[in-house]
Amino acid sequence: MKVLVIAPSWLGDLIMSHSLYQILKRREPSCQLTLYAPAYQKPIIERMQEVDDFIENPFPHGQFDLKRRFNEGRKLARKNFDLALVLPNSLKSALIPFFAGIKLRRGFKGESRYLILNDLRTNKRDFPRMVERYAALAYSRSEVKTAADLPPIPNPVLQALPPAPTLLERLRLSTDRPLLALGCGANYGPAKLWPVEYFAKVCSLWIARGGAVLGLGTAKDGPTVKAIAALLNEDARPYFYDVAGQTSLTEALDLTALCKAAVCNDSGMMHTVAALGLPQCAIFGSTSTGYTPPLSDKAVCLEATTPCHPCFERTCRFNTYECLKSIRPEQVWDKIGGFCHA
Repeated sequence: MKVLVIAPSWLGDLIMSHSLYQILKRREPSCQLTLYAPAYQKPIIERMQEVDDFIENPFPHGQFDLKRRFNEGRKLARKNFDLALVLPNSLKSALIPFFAGIKLRRGFKGESRYLILNDLRTNKRDFPRMVERYAALAYSRSEVKTAADLPPIPNPVLQALPPAPTLLERLRLSTDRPLLALGCGANYGPAKLWPVEYFAKVCSLWIARGGAVLGLGTAKDGPTVKAIAALLNEDARPYFYDVAGQTSLTEALDLTALCKAAVCNDSGMMHTVAALGLPQCAIFGSTSTGYTPPLSDKAVCLEATTPCHPCFERTCRFNTYECLKSIRPEQVWDKIGGFCHA
């Protein structure tokens, strides 16, 4: 059986979808699994053992371009896929397998995708967590009607490789001290961003007990990482490594695997850490652990209890961000401090 998966565009969602790929291979080891995904995801997909092939999704986020989608679908028709699993909710994401003439096209309703998907699941409420929705697509509707029918869902697993010595030299990164990974960014918006002064407090405690800190992220996260470093005292700063925007996705993955623990916002980095099996404390301000928690037995979540939580907004409508501020650094330290000398 040849299976085409239209992958989600967010990194965290992609990593969570690895649970689905494991289930597919366990149910049908000989199936050929191809992911249709943005180019930036290819290095991470290559760290997923179950994926056999990758086809680049050339459409920028939000672009419709019906004619080009039709042409893309006709190109894919030549590959003779038996099953398409559409993970994003948008109408446009379902058009490619429709135009490709794939016989069975499965996904949740999303943007009213009647006819476009001919195995349409309309009961999202029966699958509260995103990973449950992904996992359900490995089964027929008669096999799995609600999340309660799902067999145990495997956690995502990403393969890490030893970082090249030249990478450590370029970043001037020493591994002599236990490393704490920081996932202090979140593309979603400021309502997911724990205050920089809180991150700095945890970093100070970690470094004071003989550790070092790895400030990860993209170039967009660079100002946040630098703001945290600026709040450390002079004795601590030599043990804070700011590598935001200086690594590829897989380099960041391999460096993270060297760490003893992590502190992360609800972000792609949080899911990366989970897939590496590292202990972490994950912080949920505007969002909820009931939907996209880190999928790892070693993750501990701290979730706001403010009356407005969860709002799932990108910015705080009260402009206070009290949900994030209510989660104190001491609470985070209590969860991860013991790993500094583990």
